[in-house]
Amino acid sequence: MKRRKGIKSLEEILKKLTNKPKLKKKLDGVEALDQLDTILGSNLRKYVSNKYFQNGIIYIHLTSSVLRSELSYQKEGMIESINKNIGKKIVKEIILK
Repeated sequence: MKRRKGIKSLEEILKKLTNKPKLKKKLDGVEALDQLDTILGSNLRKYVSNKYFQNGIIYIHLTSSVLRSELSYQKEGMIESINKNIGKKIVKEIILK
């Protein structure tokens, strides 16, 4: 495929955009939350009222105190699993509310 001078491929543009530090942090946060959803599965996800990622910490608001108690014992394993699946150490802590 012949390109005109000065025209960049979509791949080049996306790579340039995703290398910006602010956007990279946001994308890492989104990826961490996606991994959390995968770990929790659809049965447990229905008890999550809100979740967000900020400064290496995932905050999870739960509607079930029993589930909150159970997940508190599994936080370290969840953090390791998320970071392993992403391939870098993004998540430092999980806070359950």
